[in-house]
Amino acid sequence: MAIITISRGSFAGGKALATRLSERLSYASLSREQVLHEAAESFGIAEPELVDSLNKSPRYWVQNPGKRLAYVKCVTAVLLRHAGQGSLVYHGHVGHLLLSELPQVVRVRVVADIEYRVQAAMQYANLSHDQALARIRRVDH
Repeated sequence: MAIITISRGSFAGGKALATRLSERLSYASLSREQVLHEAAESFGIAEPELVDSLNKSPRYWVQNPGKRLAYVKCVTAVLLRHAGQGSLVYHGHVGHLLLSELPQVVRVRVVADIEYRVQAAMQYANLSHDQALARIRRVDH
């Protein structure tokens, strides 16, 4: 069993790479969105709450560190379940960290030129150049 995790910045082409790689190697392909959906269903968590908990830092007066840690463990459990079923290409955030204890993980980071990313964002999301650049900067930071 081999696992390849692909992390990337927004609009860097990581999803396309993961798709091609999984097809070429005949590995299962798994996205961050699929993992979050499955974790929400499997553990009875509202998907928007799970996504927000993992994506956004809570305000200090609303913090519940135990809840966030529990959500991370739910996502990790789903990833491990898929990893146990055979070879896998995972593309999304923090897969390389959540599966760091497994020895058979190959970690790939996709880095793309900013202009490539801007053009991809413009095409995918129908944005102007300035809007695309602003969105990429907002998501990256």
